[in-house]
Amino acid sequence: MTTAFVFTIVFATIVFFVAVVNGLNCHRKIGEVSELKTKLGQAEQEVKLLNEEVARSKRVGGISESSVLSLIGEMTRIENNLYHMEDVAGRKQIAKALDRMKGTLQAEDYTPVPLLGTHYMEGMQISAVFVPDERLPLGSSIIISVQKPQVNRGGRMIQAATVTVGQNV
Repeated sequence: MTTAFVFTIVFATIVFFVAVVNGLNCHRKIGEVSELKTKLGQAEQEVKLLNEEVARSKRVGGISESSVLSLIGEMTRIENNLYHMEDVAGRKQIAKALDRMKGTLQAEDYTPVPLLGTHYMEGMQISAVFVPDERLPLGSSIIISVQKPQVNRGGRMIQAATVTVGQNV
């Protein structure tokens, strides 16, 4: 065999493996996009149900505080899903719908405190579970998930938050 022939075989083998690796990466990305689309569909359905609940409560003439807290909890679950999603079609519309629902709640003097994505500081009046997260900058602690939101009414806290804090120590 000539040297040129050996180099041609080696080059063809390398090109083949690069194509296989690229194909696998594309397949993985397609799977991730499909999963995100599924989560987006679920979030859109949740927003639709929440909007129907808000409309129904207006017709009935108000809802109880426990129902409001339940509604805010569902809104927080949607926010958690949106926080962990990348740019997916429809994400902005869902975020705007959440903002409108928050505005409606604030008109009734209920204020869910935005904690998701904020830095955790000692002394906060929340119940926190700490998990290691090496994607964060060294020494930082950020709230990465809210299980139960902090809700204020009339300037006083009526529900304390339960959160997950990612930290890189």
